[in-house]
Amino acid sequence: MTTKKDDKINSPEQLSSSEEKLVAINFQPIQGSKSRPSISLSPLKVTIGLGFLISILIMWFLLTAKSLIISISPSEAKSRINIYGGLNFQLSDNYLVRPGSYSLKALAPGYVDLNHTFSVNEKDHTQIELTMKKKPGHLKLTTKPLGGEVLVNNKLVGVAPFNIKSLQSGEYRINVNLPRYKTKSLDVQIKGLDIQQNLHIDLEPDWGFIELSSSPTGAQIKIDGKFAGITPFTAPILSTGELVSISFDGYKTWTKKLSVNSNETKKISTVTLKPADGVINLVTAPSGATITMNEEYIGNTPLTLYLEAQEEHSISIFLNGYLTQKKSVFLSSGEKRNITLDLKPDIGIIKVLVSPKDSSVWIDKKLLSIGDGSFQLPSHPQLLEIKRDGYATYKKNIAPQPQFEQIIKVQLLTKEQAYWASIPREIFTINNHALKYFRPKGDFLMGAPRQESGRRANEVLRKVRITLPFYIATKEVTNKQYWQFQKHSSRHFSGKTLDMPEQPVVNISWEQAALYCNWLSKTDGLDPFYEERNGKITGSYINNTGYRLPTEAEWSWVSRFQETIIQPESFGDYFPPKNKSGNFADVSASNILSSVIPLYNDGAATTAIVGSFDANEKGLYDLQGNVSEWVHDFYEIKFNLNDKTEIDPMGPKTGEFKTIRGSSWRDSDISSLRPTYRDMGNNPSDDVGFRIARYIEPVAKK
Repeated sequence: MTTKKDDKINSPEQLSSSEEKLVAINFQPIQGSKSRPSISLSPLKVTIGLGFLISILIMWFLLTAKSLIISISPSEAKSRINIYGGLNFQLSDNYLVRPGSYSLKALAPGYVDLNHTFSVNEKDHTQIELTMKKKPGHLKLTTKPLGGEVLVNNKLVGVAPFNIKSLQSGEYRINVNLPRYKTKSLDVQIKGLDIQQNLHIDLEPDWGFIELSSSPTGAQIKIDGKFAGITPFTAPILSTGELVSISFDGYKTWTKKLSVNSNETKKISTVTLKPADGVINLVTAPSGATITMNEEYIGNTPLTLYLEAQEEHSISIFLNGYLTQKKSVFLSSGEKRNITLDLKPDIGIIKVLVSPKDSSVWIDKKLLSIGDGSFQLPSHPQLLEIKRDGYATYKKNIAPQPQFEQIIKVQLLTKEQAYWASIPREIFTINNHALKYFRPKGDFLMGAPRQESGRRANEVLRKVRITLPFYIATKEVTNKQYWQFQKHSSRHFSGKTLDMPEQPVVNISWEQAALYCNWLSKTDGLDPFYEERNGKITGSYINNTGYRLPTEAEWSWVSRFQETIIQPESFGDYFPPKNKSGNFADVSASNILSSVIPLYNDGAATTAIVGSFDANEKGLYDLQGNVSEWVHDFYEIKFNLNDKTEIDPMGPKTGEFKTIRGSSWRDSDISSLRPTYRDMGNNPSDDVGFRIARYIEPVAKK
């Protein structure tokens, strides 16, 4: 037990100034002391307390909640809205909600359930506008009579009676079609909202009636090919018309398209049937003869003819090579007759003379003789063939003439001769180069004799033979043709253009000319002549038939050789040349060239349009004048010391320069105007162009 004295002695002030220690003793309660009374809460107090707490919470919610307005259209949708995700309170059309994420579900009869998630932020007001989608509606369609096709917006959906399900609300075009009834069309408003609508349509008949009678009676009636009845008969006919036929044995069938307004009845005049035609089955030997009746074409045999009964008909039969036959025919009603005619040949005489004498003569694939023969043949077109082993077959269509003898002489060609005879004498490239065919025979001289006026040292005489047939272009390559290969400008000279489409292309190198040849070969489907690597010419494929530059020998032959003679190499006594004989340096170019031909005027100061001047005897243009021309060969001066003939020369395999042949618009002296004039070069020049050539595939390859 502690006392106040003890409390005083043990005060903090005394402890701090004394060194006495405190001793723990057991606590003992004061005897007779009273316990504290317990707290007792009445229900009223609890209720008041809870009410106060709830009021505080409500006040807190009202002070922290945000206004939410939810608008749902259409307005007629009586929607019920449930909000999930937190405490919310509805005040009329508004809701009070705390900031956060929520979801809502709107329900309304006839509408698809609407689910939506949203968030409410710290703003005071949030507004959400939503639209509910109507459920589709349904349409049950019935018709009288049943079986009509039902189309909704022109799309077939079924056959009545039919329940059309899941139609979105809106207007639809409904058509009902049933054969022999009028099409019914109407617009229907579908309400949707899962509502079942009913529609009944009474279809209107689309036919009337026609009273039919015939003479004789008892005839069979068909409507659109289907049996309908026996005359007299009242037939149902569509308002749009139907094909009605009335037939009776021994009479012609009466046919007509009839129509009548719906729900009306009309009567037509009695149909008087005509007696049936007579029938002729006409056959000729041979067949294919032309038949005319009363001078009108009917057809070709074999043929079935239907003729008016009780009348006379004139029939004519024609066939090339046969005599014309005529017949007069009279048939009774319904009579059938078979007529067969053997046509008599109309003979002509063909006399055939053949070489070699043991050749066989064939007419229309039939062997007639070995060697010459005279044949009597029908005067119609026939195929004549003359055959012999080792020779090409000769074929010709012949037409023997009555009472007239024809004589046909045939010299068979060997297969090689026939092949070369079949080669076209002129061909055209895809970009309109015209090339002519040449097959030289015998030897000729290139170059010029020493004594010739104007001769140059590089014009050594050489004996040459060309054995390979070839094509060569009639004109030089134009700018327009070269542009199809690549972009290029021939430029100008002293203000005079060289770049018009039909002027010859110039300012190109030999290699550019060869590359053009390769491009044209590929375009025309030929194997290129020149070997090409990385855009450079590295050699030649001499057995290929693609386009190329002419060899110097070919160029010399086409420019000078005329059958068995050689064109004079010089202009001789008629220099200067006659006006407009070629495009040379003339007086029209005197203000741009230092040297011109006196008194000569060809009308072109620089290059002229290709082919402006007369062609030579071979039909080739501008071999002399206009522009000089690149040829295939490397340049060389070759001496022919042993008088040996060169066969198909193509120049040396290598060299420093390429050969140029012919004169140009720049040339005015007698030396350069001569056909034997030759030059060399590699680089482009404004007076050097080219023309193309090609070999022909030999007969051995064929």
